[in-house]
Amino acid sequence: MTEDEIARGVARGLQMHERRRAEGQARSLLAGLLILGGLVVGFLVLVTYG
Repeated sequence: MTEDEIARGVARGLQMHERRRAEGQARSLLAGLLILGGLVVGFLVLVTYG
């Protein structure tokens, strides 16, 4: 295994890790927005019919 192969492997591993982290953050953001949307709808229903 040459130094270049090792460097490419490390770079590939870091890239995969960064992609997974970004996907996790996007999923968390969408979940937060969904919860916030549900709270807004619940508040509107409460104000309208409560």
